[in-house]
Amino acid sequence: MFELQVALKYLVPRKKSLSTALISALSVLVVSLVIWLVLVFLSVTSGMEKNWIHKLTALHAPLRITPTETYYHSFYYQADALAEKASYSLKTLGEKAASAHASDYDETSDPEIPAHWALPDLKADGTLIDPVKIAIAELKNLAPEIPGLAFQDYEISGALLRISLAHGTSLSQMTYLLSYSDQNPHLPSLLLPIEPSNTALLDPSLAPIFLPKSYQTQGVRVYDRATLNFPSMAAASYQEQRIWAQVHGFYDPGILAIGNKCALVPHAITRSIASNSQTISPDGTPTNGLFVWFKDFSQTETAAKKIAERFEKAGIAPYWKISTYRDFEFSKDLMLQFQSDRTLLLLIASIILIVACSNIISLLVLLVNDKKKEIATLQAMGASFWSIAAIFGFCGFIMGALGCLFGSLAALATLHHIDGLVSFLSYLQGRSAFQPAFFGQSLPNQLSGEALLFVLLATPLLSLIAGIIPALKASRVHPSATLRSE
Repeated sequence: MFELQVALKYLVPRKKSLSTALISALSVLVVSLVIWLVLVFLSVTSGMEKNWIHKLTALHAPLRITPTETYYHSFYYQADALAEKASYSLKTLGEKAASAHASDYDETSDPEIPAHWALPDLKADGTLIDPVKIAIAELKNLAPEIPGLAFQDYEISGALLRISLAHGTSLSQMTYLLSYSDQNPHLPSLLLPIEPSNTALLDPSLAPIFLPKSYQTQGVRVYDRATLNFPSMAAASYQEQRIWAQVHGFYDPGILAIGNKCALVPHAITRSIASNSQTISPDGTPTNGLFVWFKDFSQTETAAKKIAERFEKAGIAPYWKISTYRDFEFSKDLMLQFQSDRTLLLLIASIILIVACSNIISLLVLLVNDKKKEIATLQAMGASFWSIAAIFGFCGFIMGALGCLFGSLAALATLHHIDGLVSFLSYLQGRSAFQPAFFGQSLPNQLSGEALLFVLLATPLLSLIAGIIPALKASRVHPSATLRSE
């Protein structure tokens, strides 16, 4: 009987220590799994958002400079309508930039300026201010300060696109035309590859057009011939004009609202159509302006501020409106949705982390009950209230840190093999797990820096807070009562 009592005396504490170690391992495992899930989910969603924004800004640029009402009501702009040298027609920004003079109006031979027009905006030497040439000069001067800065004027017009398909059929659709920007550094990433054999069939005498990739599913091929039909004002009526063109390739419009109805064409086409018939953009996008690109769209806000400051110093700020991709008509609602989704995801991730870290409270409470004798001994030896509390609070912090480490490593491994995981899920479902038209050909596999920072800050902090309750309980252990009971 005595030997049995001695054995129980030593076995029971060992069983308690074993259960405590098992629960601590499970707690760290739960925190690690939650960290893994949060990092993978936030990294993939953040990567998809960046891909969507890249496609949104690749065509329409992250920053846009458009004329204001002050510009359109200025003498500088309206005078060309009375100038014989300008063929009595208003000029686009590209034509203004290429013009040798700020205005072609000749007061000695051209009609008199109406009295209600705004007075000419003159320099100190009496010459007319040219806001287009000044704006372009300021952008060129700013290029060394912003890596990868590029800009080009754009024009939007519309026409009826008719494409001759195989077997004698044809496809007709009203299409919005965006001038092809050869200065756009991101445009090649949107163009789909074409077979080298098709390039031999391209006719250089026909205007090249690039269509959204949705046209491929309708049977359109590279080298198919097409016409762009638009009305032109004749002497007493409108007549249909026709421009012959040829499909030179396809591009990925992303999730643009009108992306599947927008073709890329040379400036000469949009300028010719715009001079014959006025086009109104369906989403309110200005039909003429300057696109500005950068190496990284995260520079957009900084660049917009610098451009605004330069325009203000040059005295042309009233003529221009500077907009970032967050304010574009076709992407404003999408940006707001991205922001709402990000906030919701962070809230959900925070709740999941709080639930996971709550397991640490159970572990530390069990640890306090198991170590009452040791705690009482330390207090009897002079350990303070705060030192006892710090021990258990530090235990919670360490468990959260270990969970961060293991969860982050698991997330990195998962993201590195994300394509294999998607293929496995697609195999189980018997269909594509993620729609390529919406998510892209592959999911993002880069760890999000923002998600990692959120996890590294939130998890140890929540773990430390979770350790406060057991720490307070441990610090209130009465040494004399505990030692007598032991």
